[in-house]
Amino acid sequence: MEIIRDLAGGGKPSPINVFYNSEDDADGSEVRYKGSLVRLMDWDNANGIMFTGVGESVTLENIAGILAEHVGADGTNFLLNDVAYGARTRKMYPLLPTSIVRGEYARADAAGTSNLDTNMTGTTTTITCGDALGVDDLLIGGWLYVTNGASANKLRYITDSANGGDTFTLATSLASALVATDDSIIVQPPHTLWMALDATFTGLLSEAVVSARTLPVVGLGTFISAPGIPYQRLDRNKHDGLTIANAKFYHEFIIGGSATLGNIWRDTVVRA
Repeated sequence: MEIIRDLAGGGKPSPINVFYNSEDDADGSEVRYKGSLVRLMDWDNANGIMFTGVGESVTLENIAGILAEHVGADGTNFLLNDVAYGARTRKMYPLLPTSIVRGEYARADAAGTSNLDTNMTGTTTTITCGDALGVDDLLIGGWLYVTNGASANKLRYITDSANGGDTFTLATSLASALVATDDSIIVQPPHTLWMALDATFTGLLSEAVVSARTLPVVGLGTFISAPGIPYQRLDRNKHDGLTIANAKFYHEFIIGGSATLGNIWRDTVVRA
C-alpha cells in the first residue's frame, strides 16, 4: 500500500524515523514488508512503547503508518528492553486520518501467497460464494474479474448481492458458468466501509464475506490498469463486459480509525 496524497494538505507526507521492531513481545524475527501497515504498541506494553507490525497484539489496532522500508529477519531488530542492544529506527510514512491510501487487489501478497478468491461457482450471471456473505446488498457497485478458466479475463459489474443463498448478480453475462477451479478477484464497491487485507498487510485481499473485512475505511474509488489501459477509475459504462488480460485493480480510501481500532493521529492510543 502507499499514500498518494492528503485530503487536507494535498501532498504525500515525508517518511519519519521511528523506533520499530517487527514483533511486540520479542526481539524481531519476523519479516515486515515495505508498504505494510504499522501500529503503535499499547502504553502498558511490558517491553516498552515502539512501533510494530499491525498484525501484532490486537490486529489493526492503533494504526500509525505505512512502512517505508523492508525489515528483514536478520537479527538486528531489538526491543527497548533488550539485554545488550539498542533499538533501531525505521522509516515510516505517517498515516493521517486524511491520508488517501492506494491498495492493490494483487493476485499474491508480498510473500507470494495467493490473494485470489477460489470458492465461487454459479451460472453466467448469478455467482454463488462458498462462504456466507453475512449481509445483503454490500457488493452492489463492485466488480468480478475472473483470472482463469473458461471465463478468464472477463470483467463484470455487480448489481446485487443476497445473504440468503450467498449469491451476487452480474450486470453482463460471463462466457461460461464458474466452476470450483476458477479463481477470481472481487473488487469492493467504491465507497465501501470495510476492507480485507492480505497476510502481509501490504495489499487488499479479494473477499466477498462481510465478517472477513475487518479494516474500517472510507472508500473513495476503484481503479484499473492493464496493458494498453492507463490507470483510470472503473466505470460501468466503459468497462463492464470487457475481456482484459493481465488487469490490475486498486482501491483508494482513507483509514480514519474506529471506536476500537483507532488511528493514533486522531485517537492517540485506543485500548480495545
